[in-house]
Amino acid sequence: MKPINKYRSSFAVNLVVSAIMLLLVFSMIVSAVGYVSFTQAFKSEYAETTYHMADTATALINGDEIDSYLQNGGDSDSYRQTKQYLETYCRKMNVMVIYVIKVDTNDYGRFTSVFNLVSEDSGYTPWEVGFQRDTTNDEYAQVYRGLYEGTLTYGTIYRTTNLGGALPHITTLVPVKDSSDRVVSVLCVQRPMDALTASRRPYLVTIAFSTILLMILSSVVMAVYIRRQFVSPIRRIIFEAERFAKENKPGTKLGDSISRIEDIAALARSIDVMEEDMLRYIDNLTAATADKERIGTELKLASSIQANSIPHTFPAFPERDDFDIYASMTPAKEVGGDFYDYFLIDDDHLALAIADVSGKGIPAALFMMVTDIMVNEFTHLGGSPADILMMINERICDHNPENMFVSVWLGILELSTGKLTFANAGHEAPAFMRRDSEFKLYQSKHGLVIGAMKGIRYRNEEIVLKPGDKLFLYTDGVPEATDQYQCMYTLDNMLTALNMNKNRSPQTIIEGVQQSVAEFIGDEPPFDDLTAVCIEIKKPTGKRLVVDAKPENLSVVNDFVEDFLSDTGCSAKVKSQIDLAVEEIFINIASYAYEEGTGKADIFLSRKNDELHMTFKDSGTPYDPLQKPDPDTSLSASDRKIGGLGIFLVKKTMDDVSYEYRDGYNILSITKNLK
Repeated sequence: MKPINKYRSSFAVNLVVSAIMLLLVFSMIVSAVGYVSFTQAFKSEYAETTYHMADTATALINGDEIDSYLQNGGDSDSYRQTKQYLETYCRKMNVMVIYVIKVDTNDYGRFTSVFNLVSEDSGYTPWEVGFQRDTTNDEYAQVYRGLYEGTLTYGTIYRTTNLGGALPHITTLVPVKDSSDRVVSVLCVQRPMDALTASRRPYLVTIAFSTILLMILSSVVMAVYIRRQFVSPIRRIIFEAERFAKENKPGTKLGDSISRIEDIAALARSIDVMEEDMLRYIDNLTAATADKERIGTELKLASSIQANSIPHTFPAFPERDDFDIYASMTPAKEVGGDFYDYFLIDDDHLALAIADVSGKGIPAALFMMVTDIMVNEFTHLGGSPADILMMINERICDHNPENMFVSVWLGILELSTGKLTFANAGHEAPAFMRRDSEFKLYQSKHGLVIGAMKGIRYRNEEIVLKPGDKLFLYTDGVPEATDQYQCMYTLDNMLTALNMNKNRSPQTIIEGVQQSVAEFIGDEPPFDDLTAVCIEIKKPTGKRLVVDAKPENLSVVNDFVEDFLSDTGCSAKVKSQIDLAVEEIFINIASYAYEEGTGKADIFLSRKNDELHMTFKDSGTPYDPLQKPDPDTSLSASDRKIGGLGIFLVKKTMDDVSYEYRDGYNILSITKNLK
């Protein structure tokens, strides 16, 4: 029974304390209202009295002689007599300070002292006649202006805290006029506020005493009543609740007889019903928990698989300094339907993709992963973005019984030239920024979303990105993010966030947009996935040359290579080996690649640190020169078979040589260490 007594006492004490606290709060509110009303009334009366004092004091001053007083420095009988009157007035009226000043009416920010009388306990040092100083603050300057311009009859300024050793006081300012009714100076009267403090003290003491007395009486009455009417029945209810919590077994019914108070009897009945429901719930929960744990584990696994199915390591291409890219995807649920992707098709072509699948959750995530795989696969097979989207659409429409769809933006960036070729299948318009400009939406005609209908053709568009330009891709989860009032974030807010960070890195730009969206939606959970990709074009590290595959164009190719090597600092020996390899490969393309007519030779040079990378492409007859057996160099020139020596020298002098046939092109790639 000890725990019951403990709960019984705690319950009674809490009720009594709560009632006392309520009474205390009520008393404080009443006291505060009375205190404020009393203070305001007193201050109003005090201000009115001070004004009459100041207005009366102006009768002691001859406004026509103000300028004369300043010119003579107070050396006149009239000045001395007026000062004596003011000094007597200051002392008799219990005024801290009476001073007369002439204000500079150019800006009302500076004044000159004419009279200055202070009481002994004011804490001020009197000013001499002619003393000049700046106005204390704008409040005084505004009052000066109002008095001089006639918009104020008088001004009142309160100072309730000590300033420079002076006591709290009220200052009343009135105009001093000359015989032509022109304001020539300002008279100020300061009175201490100690009378206000002295008047409020008895009021506060009375309120405090009344509150304490009421709390004591209330405590005694409520303690006796509460223990009899509430504590005894409730402790039985608590005992039964504790017993059930420990044993989880049915016990004695409390019933309606526990109390005559309906609310307590209802509580007892609720405990009886709760025990019955809880026993059933425990049985159901045991089975449901096992299923929930299994589903939770599967969702975590699905989320991990999805997160790792898209690029998520940054910097994405640490060996490349011709562009910088960053991306982020935040699912609205454990798994989402958005995805992004980027990958190098070859050394000079970067694929960019972003997509948004209809729906959410696991079905959208599965559809997203299938689409992402097809984007990657078909892009590597070759073709323009429009062709790739068309093939993906056909494939999905053939196997889409749930009629799901996905919006896709796909682009291929040629890094050497900055040419971006892209197609849009119902996705959001990208935001594009030229160097030293601002982000703007790039509006173009969109195609139908992927999966909606077979036979759809998409359109390629081109734009050239230059060093310093940036491209921002996003899904509709960004502009359509909603706050607690169901207001959307909008594209305008997105552009504002982009332009606030436009000169920063792609990572900082995306983080800035994410922070802006988070601040907008507040504590609201995100309604849709938030996905974004940002790329910045930097100084190209490679150059491309496309020429007719004719032997007479060898000089053009050699000049192109010489120009690229001019600032690499490579030795004459290395340069000679490179020239030999370039000549051998270009002549082979010009002589053997094309059977009829003349085709093109595509040469791309790039440099990574101390390595030179060369790529030779032609669309001629498929042929792998690396499959040709190496010549037997132990034989004399007359005994060896003709051919094969040139490519053999290329393999021997270069550090790496590889061949592939892709997208209808022979592609020979060479790497040479320049050092």
